[in-house]
Amino acid sequence: MNSVLRRLAALAIVYLIVLAAGFLLYLALIASPLLGAVPLLFYRGVLIAFIGALLLGLLLAIAARRIAAIDLSTGVGAVALSLAFNISFLIVFPVTFDRSITMFLLARIERQDGELTPPMLEQVFLREYLGDMHQIDRRVREQTLSGNIVQRGDGRILLTPQGRRLLTSARTIGHWFGADPRFVTASERLPAAH
Repeated sequence: MNSVLRRLAALAIVYLIVLAAGFLLYLALIASPLLGAVPLLFYRGVLIAFIGALLLGLLLAIAARRIAAIDLSTGVGAVALSLAFNISFLIVFPVTFDRSITMFLLARIERQDGELTPPMLEQVFLREYLGDMHQIDRRVREQTLSGNIVQRGDGRILLTPQGRRLLTSARTIGHWFGADPRFVTASERLPAAH
């Protein structure tokens, strides 16, 4: 029993060290100019997470020669855990913050602490978020790069089959979690502008 507990403790320590080292490596790679030409934070972050996992795997392979607690299955498991953690962190924090209207609104409330009413905040949103920050243009570029939409020569936007699959998946997953369906289902078709 003692040897089993020692083995479990050794595994836990290896996993924690690899997880921490993998996260620090990930943060260092994100802060570097590596893949700086990739314009979407999510795609750049995922690619860097995989590069970090490969580097971490190489470092573990070297360390395994000196540390008995690191065998192949432990190394693969620890690197996989690190990769999963880094991608989860990317999605939960920086990507959410980058895309979050809530964070935008909180920053404006902080700036004008106690001075804004909800209608005033709506005007700040329209002027800054949609106007000054050109967030619609940004989202059109991102979704075009992602392959979810295409823009016709006359400027009108079409949803691609990939975009339809994305919305179908979003509706299904949103339903599982009780998410507000208004974000993924438009209430009614708007009349065409001439």
